[in-house]
Amino acid sequence: MPISNYPHGFANGLTVRGLPINLAHPGKVFFLNNSAVVADGGIGGSDSNIGSYQKPFSTLSGAISNCTASRGDIIMVMPGHAETISSATALTLSVAGVAIVGLGVGSLRPTFTLDTANTATINVTAANISISNCLFVANFLAIAALFTTTTAKSFSLNNCEFRDTTSILNFKVIVDTNATSNDTDGLSIIECQMNGLGTTSGSCLVKMDGTNRGLTIRDNIVKHAATSTAGLMPIATGKVVTDVDISRNVISLVGAQAATTGIIITTDGSTNAGIIRYNLITSLDDTTEILVTASSGFMFMENKYSSSIALSGYTLPAADA
Repeated sequence: MPISNYPHGFANGLTVRGLPINLAHPGKVFFLNNSAVVADGGIGGSDSNIGSYQKPFSTLSGAISNCTASRGDIIMVMPGHAETISSATALTLSVAGVAIVGLGVGSLRPTFTLDTANTATINVTAANISISNCLFVANFLAIAALFTTTTAKSFSLNNCEFRDTTSILNFKVIVDTNATSNDTDGLSIIECQMNGLGTTSGSCLVKMDGTNRGLTIRDNIVKHAATSTAGLMPIATGKVVTDVDISRNVISLVGAQAATTGIIITTDGSTNAGIIRYNLITSLDDTTEILVTASSGFMFMENKYSSSIALSGYTLPAADA
């Protein structure tokens, strides 16, 4: 008996044997593939195609341009797909509510390489965009930011890898927010890996230039070789971040010896809010080590820190009496 197929979905929802089936992304499904491996009976990727499995688009920009805002469209990026982003205007994620889903594992994951200029970036200018299972590679000197956000509420990165090519061909920042308050509310980075080889000072996962709420950084591996403070997130002067959940991350930094500001977060605000818990952190600072600039407003629970790769970490900040 053939499998039931409903290519147009269910505009009014779906109930099976009395149980409602909820779809997080009920819109159209498009396919993206510029690799040499095509679907059975299919053709090579082209932005003049219709974006089906057998007739996929060839660029993420082309696929985005065919999506409809807030319909809940999905872009399935096929294994082996690869693109190069060479400027600050080459790719803008400008359609709200789109899920970009990478297929494949290891070297077959969709790969996006930034090169040619340190201003090359992927702009995110719409709300509720998510990216999962993609590899992003820095292949130019000290690229300022992989993602630059404006009016990008609930931007989500899931199970992605951010990789430097060498110690000088590197990302300085993975996500750089703009300075407008609440433009990047709901930012989440979950189960991602930052493999930072760059020695450029100021490297970090998130550069928080605005006041935002609802930040989630959870279950990530963050490694970089730059000698600096705020290896996870510097918060700009006069800005604060609230409703924060920074949990279960493994963070390996060079760190600055005898630093008086935070190893993972720096801030001049006292009204930040949220919890930083169950993180495992290493850096070289073994004198005045603090995870976050003092009196930040954040709560802490069971974070472990060590300045030695040969020793297990101790609780930092110290446990309450």
